[in-house]
Amino acid sequence: MAARRGLLIGGAGLLAVGGGGLLMERLAGRPCFQRNPAQKAFLDDLQALARPALGSQNPLAVQEAVKQTLALAERQAAFSDWCATLRKIEGNDRNVAVTFEIGPQVSLYAFNDWALSTAGSLLDKILGTKKEAPPPGLTDAAITALKAMRLGETVMLAGRFGEIAGSALADLGKLLGRSETESRQFLQTPRFLARIDAIAPPPRV
Repeated sequence: MAARRGLLIGGAGLLAVGGGGLLMERLAGRPCFQRNPAQKAFLDDLQALARPALGSQNPLAVQEAVKQTLALAERQAAFSDWCATLRKIEGNDRNVAVTFEIGPQVSLYAFNDWALSTAGSLLDKILGTKKEAPPPGLTDAAITALKAMRLGETVMLAGRFGEIAGSALADLGKLLGRSETESRQFLQTPRFLARIDAIAPPPRV
């Protein structure tokens, strides 16, 4: 992160000398979630899936959009240097749950609940499957960084979609399916399960 910060500062100086200072000002004035090309592309793809489905009044189109949205998050997998707003912290060190807003009405939700991990193991027995124990939703390093943050603060995130404690329970939810109302709500305000490996203050532009 320090090296990246140095590149940004150095780049700003070069642009200013070359007469491109206005470009940096425009970049700095853009919403935080639009500054990382991969993050912006992900959010744009979400809108491209949700808007026509929600406007169609067709429940089959809505269900298909939900399926494609989940697949989009699965393909995205890892992310780094994504800008987010810290919206909610619940629990304690052992079972902390955190919500980050990564775009307009789009959130990442991560939690460390070892009771759900145990429930996931029980579910494996019921379904006749065996999975490795899911990793926690926030690493120790992320929790340590989180202690210095405030609600509403802008942060930079690195992690992966869907790798959380109790992920087997999320698999059961997919097996049971979603109602049309739940599907519409998900498309309007998608919240994705995620593992957060690192949290840091944003670089200065």
